[in-house]
Amino acid sequence: MWSAFVLEVGVGIPCVLHQGAIALITTPTQPLVIHHSQEMYMPNSQHFPEDFKAFEQQILQSENQIAKATTELFRLELILDRICHEIKDSLGFDFVNISLVMPASNTIEAVHGIGIGKNWVNRARHYLEDDPELRDIQADIVKECHTEIISGHNKRFDSWIFETFDHQNLVRIFTPIILIRDESGKTLEDWFEQYDWQENFVAKQIGTEKQHTIITMKPIPGYAPPKVIGSVEAGYENCDTKITHQQAIALAKLVARRALDIRKARLRYVLETVAENARHILKADFTTLHFFWEPQKNHYIYEVCAGCIDHLVLKDFPPRNPSLNGLGWQAIIEGKPKFLPDLPKADENSQPSSFNPIALQEGSRTYAAFPLLLNGSNASIEEITALDRDSSNHQQPTSQGQLEPICVGVLYVHFQREHQFNSGELQWGELFARHAVDAIWHAITYQQMHDKARQLATIHSVAQSLSRIPENADLLGHIAWNTLNVLAADVVTIYAYIQTEDHFLPDVSYAGRLKEEQKMKDTKLDQQDVPFLLIKHGENIYASIVSNEPIFKDSAFSQREKIQSVAGVLLRVERDIVGVMFINYRRPHDFSGEEKQIINTLASSAATAIKNQRWLQTLSSIDRKIITTLEENELLKLIVQQSVQITGAELGTIRLLDSVNKLLVTKVSYPENIPTTQAPKYGTLDKGITGWVATHRQPALVNDVQSDIRYQPCFTNVRSELCVPLLDKDRGVLGVLNVEGRKPQEFDQGDLRRLEVLADLAVIAIQNAETKEQLVKTEAIATLGELAGPLVHKINNYVGAIRIWAQDILDENDDCDRRKAFEILSLANKVLEDAECLKIWLQEQRQPLHLKKVVIQAINRIEISSNIHKSLHIGASLPEVFAGKQQLIYVFDNLIQNAVDAIVMKSKLGGELSIEARTDAESFVIISVIDSGVGIAQENLEKIFQSDYSTKNARRGMGFGLWWTRFYVERLGGKILVNSTLDVGTKFSVILPIYKSGI
Repeated sequence: MWSAFVLEVGVGIPCVLHQGAIALITTPTQPLVIHHSQEMYMPNSQHFPEDFKAFEQQILQSENQIAKATTELFRLELILDRICHEIKDSLGFDFVNISLVMPASNTIEAVHGIGIGKNWVNRARHYLEDDPELRDIQADIVKECHTEIISGHNKRFDSWIFETFDHQNLVRIFTPIILIRDESGKTLEDWFEQYDWQENFVAKQIGTEKQHTIITMKPIPGYAPPKVIGSVEAGYENCDTKITHQQAIALAKLVARRALDIRKARLRYVLETVAENARHILKADFTTLHFFWEPQKNHYIYEVCAGCIDHLVLKDFPPRNPSLNGLGWQAIIEGKPKFLPDLPKADENSQPSSFNPIALQEGSRTYAAFPLLLNGSNASIEEITALDRDSSNHQQPTSQGQLEPICVGVLYVHFQREHQFNSGELQWGELFARHAVDAIWHAITYQQMHDKARQLATIHSVAQSLSRIPENADLLGHIAWNTLNVLAADVVTIYAYIQTEDHFLPDVSYAGRLKEEQKMKDTKLDQQDVPFLLIKHGENIYASIVSNEPIFKDSAFSQREKIQSVAGVLLRVERDIVGVMFINYRRPHDFSGEEKQIINTLASSAATAIKNQRWLQTLSSIDRKIITTLEENELLKLIVQQSVQITGAELGTIRLLDSVNKLLVTKVSYPENIPTTQAPKYGTLDKGITGWVATHRQPALVNDVQSDIRYQPCFTNVRSELCVPLLDKDRGVLGVLNVEGRKPQEFDQGDLRRLEVLADLAVIAIQNAETKEQLVKTEAIATLGELAGPLVHKINNYVGAIRIWAQDILDENDDCDRRKAFEILSLANKVLEDAECLKIWLQEQRQPLHLKKVVIQAINRIEISSNIHKSLHIGASLPEVFAGKQQLIYVFDNLIQNAVDAIVMKSKLGGELSIEARTDAESFVIISVIDSGVGIAQENLEKIFQSDYSTKNARRGMGFGLWWTRFYVERLGGKILVNSTLDVGTKFSVILPIYKSGI
């Protein structure tokens, strides 16, 4: 019997190494120790013709070598760090970055760096594109296997990496990390010492402006082409520094030497160790190992050999080809070893043409295929599915509920001599294959854990970077390039979407290289284009084959850019869709469960960042408007529009409070053509959610208005409502800001907080507009005051001349002319009196005034016919106000004269004029001028206070009218209100603060 064993590398995380064995994963520097463990079945020695103990010892040694190779995976970070520092220290570069080829994804990824080279570690990941026009520089280095020195920019650079990390000032050298093999497939460990670098490392200068050199490496006669496993990027942060040819040679030679260390810390080396030990144990001439089938690309990800050059046997005749019904395919289907005797002596059904003619060309006379079966107890279904996606080979549960083993690869052993397999030999080979696949599986598990940890760290870093993007930066471009690099996609496109208006912003953001860039820029979307179709679909779509997905199959972009696989992703923050993102691949790509999770995480972070940036841009745009405009309506309309868009609502309004009539008057709404169930212009404080908010000075978040007793229908099909009060610094209510949605629970606490901020901005906008308007008027009045003196002087001169001419007429003694002259003199004297009053009026200082005296003086200035009944109700004890006497007299002169005119316009028979005064609880005096005249139409109530508005011809005095009347009252800290009904009459109320001495 033979014992299984335990692999220990110190205290760490336990995992199964193979059947009956346990590995403890820890740091790469701890020693490897092998211990025997539980008993397990082994082939009986009588079935094997050679010495049983010797063979068992070979198995143990092989397993130990495989286990040791597996532990080398843990040392990769340490190896890469040492290489980076060695390059920097020995060659004097400012920075170094190492990228490695990832066979499973056929990409090259930046995995380690020092200096500024660490900045794009795990952020640069590119597919090894076949088309030179679409390749990144790193992919080009791998594909072309040459060295390049580049100063400044190059079209193959990742433009986002270049701009984000300020690469315009760098000069860099890129060189491949290569392995050289001899004719037997063995990796050479000293080729770089014998290679004539001076002769065979040929440099060619490209262009003349900046340093750009391509250095081609001549092939080594008798050896296989170089195997590129990665690249090194090194350089200086000053683009004017020269990188010499001798430095390039020294770097290439150093990298070639250290490539051997990197090779031993990669998964492929574990597979090569398995293949070599299989060859050694079974005394075969060469072995090949095929692992991790990729059905979309119709090849194995990992294919290695021992004893031959792999590109002949591995690439030209893979084991998984049902049409050929080869030996490997039979082993996969049956799940057990298959073998052939001496090929030239085989019967007609076993001729080389039916199996592997390439192996025959290599000299294989007999060979066996061992299926690599992964035990179901060692892996989850999801993990196995990720390894083997062939629909013909699904793992099924046994009668005991366990999973049947699944074939994840094939191990071939070849003999270049006649060889007859016996049952014992096959059992040993089968046992070795089982142990080998477990070792490989756990090596892959570690590799996947390591890669996943790197990817999660990258995603976390990307998410953090999105939250730090300045408000005016190209956020969508940043998201697109990060997504492209994290997923190694070919093109990522993002369309910003405004959900409330169901439209996309015109400019599309994209990352990657396009075949036809101009057509992308000229694209205009309509409702039948893919972005709109994805919005209508309402869910993410992962199309491994574009032509099979209805939304994408007719896409002009996919056809133009040769897209084969695409993920269509909604950028959504809860219910609010802020954009759509398309992750495009020009090669077949299967979206695994883990990758979908990564995409969802990126999409969530991106959507949140987009919404936050829009929020900041909203605040900035409103701030700019507040500073630059006096148009209150324009400001409030902007605030309502942004409120609707930022909360995802369907509609919004701002209603301002008419405190006299206790009404909420709709000032602005968005959109302007909102369907209503009743006229929304006015609302009372005792009804509706808006009335409750204004009365209680508290916000209201209503998830379903149909279950809220406060709700009064105003707009059609409303289910959710969010309303906040507009409060001044003294918590006085100016109005409400209200948004509504057509779905239940459309708003949350975040929307409430954002709306409260916008409400504060609305208050500032209202008050600032009023303040600025007052300042403008004040400046105008001040200017008039300054002009009053010179103006009166000119009037005196002109009137003086008129008086002289009038006196000349009088001296002529013509009775008719004399009568006209007297009228001219009388009017001239009045003009002089008015001019002097104007000067005093504009420049007079404020003083405490009794309102009753002021009103009486105003009445005495006006000719009121006897058929107009006057009533004055102003108490003698009415508190004083603080104002300019002549100015305040003019206020009431203007209001009383307007009242008289309105009465006369309605009827020559006269009417009623009443003037009343009272105080309120808030330290104000209210004087009302009430007439029974023609009234004012509702649509003109605001217009009458405009400086250029009039319903009648100029009648008398200075003609400032109601514009100046309201301005002056507001300048005194008061306000003027009007309430009117056509053919009934009008009431003007002047509200002035009570004068308090000493304040």
